[in-house]
Amino acid sequence: MAKSFCLLLCFLVLFHGSLGRQQPSRQQKECSISRLKAQRPSRTIRSEAGVTEVFDHNSQDLQCAGVAFVRYTIEPNGMLLPSYVNAPQLMYCVQGRGLQGIMITGCAETFQSFQESQQGQQQEQQEQEGQEEQEEQQGQQGERQQGQQGEQQGQQGQQGQQGQQFRGDQHQKIRDLEEGDVMVVPVGTGHFIFNNGGRRLVVVSVLDTSNDDNQLDVQPRRFYLAGNAQNEFQQQGQGQEQQGQEGREQQGSEGQQQQQQGEGNNIFSGFDAERLAEAFNVDVQIIRKLQGQKDRRGNIVRVEGGLQAVLPPRRQQEQQDPLYASGNGYEETICTMRLRQSIGDPRRADVYTPGGGHRTSVTGYDLSILRNTVRLSAHKGQLNQNAVMLPYYNVNAHSIIYVIRGSARIQVVQQNGENVFNAEVQQGQVLVVPQNFASIIKARDSGFEYVAFKTHENAMINTLAGNLSLLRAMPLQVISSAFQLSNNQARQLKHNRQESVIAAQGSSRSQY
Repeated sequence: MAKSFCLLLCFLVLFHGSLGRQQPSRQQKECSISRLKAQRPSRTIRSEAGVTEVFDHNSQDLQCAGVAFVRYTIEPNGMLLPSYVNAPQLMYCVQGRGLQGIMITGCAETFQSFQESQQGQQQEQQEQEGQEEQEEQQGQQGERQQGQQGEQQGQQGQQGQQGQQFRGDQHQKIRDLEEGDVMVVPVGTGHFIFNNGGRRLVVVSVLDTSNDDNQLDVQPRRFYLAGNAQNEFQQQGQGQEQQGQEGREQQGSEGQQQQQQGEGNNIFSGFDAERLAEAFNVDVQIIRKLQGQKDRRGNIVRVEGGLQAVLPPRRQQEQQDPLYASGNGYEETICTMRLRQSIGDPRRADVYTPGGGHRTSVTGYDLSILRNTVRLSAHKGQLNQNAVMLPYYNVNAHSIIYVIRGSARIQVVQQNGENVFNAEVQQGQVLVVPQNFASIIKARDSGFEYVAFKTHENAMINTLAGNLSLLRAMPLQVISSAFQLSNNQARQLKHNRQESVIAAQGSSRSQY
């Protein structure tokens, strides 16, 4: 009996220990902040069809939050080249519309041009019928000669069948992207973005370099799969870009092999061209294009004539696609997982105050990939003219605020009561509000529209004023004793503000 109990105890200890190891965590960063700063991009990279703007990830604020921040502006018919990074990404579409491709290894190519494949099969049948007629007409030339010709024609028919079979296209799912959408890109997952709209597409991205899925250091690293793009996360002020270009020029004069390995800047550029040609079973000239040699377009390139991909209505395609009906279980979980959600529609707001504004969130309860893998969340807020976001603090996450439109005055206070930020933030700026630092936001005359990225999949706030605040939860006697107030004053402090999160301009006090 004692032996059985000991075995059971050991099993429970091992089981709970394994659960503890399986739970993802964030790398802790030192946050000795005495002053916060609203940031603008510190580096701008211009490409053929757009602009990449990088915020200084070495700044004290972003390092405390353990994230990097980038903004992409893509011209119509422009495409952000395929790449992957060493950290999960949470992206928000600020303006425009487009298409996003996310390539997940092992998932089926569920977008297929069936009509072109059917046309190819009909052409193959006609060619086979023509070959049979030719064989009958050549039957008088002898049995041996006829057999040889039949074998050659059979090989040609197989080659033609292969060519006709792939005359169309098939690829993984491409997702629509429009203003107000939040997109999730898991760590190490390849993705691209194409602007198929009539105006510029603006997308901001947060890279969670402190996520446990990043087994490297907290330095963000982007691995481009194509082109010869500049390194957007290079160390500031060290001139590595210029040195890299000079080094590549020197390599070009040292031999053909070094030229092939040194001119590009994507993940294929460092490999030997002959080995890649063998791996892909293609000509070396194709590999040199793959390696981005002599490509000066940058990381956002123009797609002449638009993106020619299989883009039928999504619901109709999923009904027609036989692979959706015959999945092996992997496709039904990972490959069909939702990676996008709109938080731009006011009708889906979690918080709404007439005349004041609204706020809409996406958390791990909305997208399971946030809960299981990425461990980030976001909310989009809008404050009308002179409206106020009541004093609050983030319970379990840092907050990275990006100003979409308008302006507001924000105050942030740390644990010792010191004001670490008291200034106006404007369109295009980024402000980091650390965990538990209290803040209050008041919109200007132009209103205030923003998106806040949170470093927890189910980020929560506690308000300090309003009908859901900490003071509302306290007994009157506690309030009057803590703040040295009369009972009547304590009652006013507790009940005069009836809104929960957002207060409209000139909203009257509610007498208790």
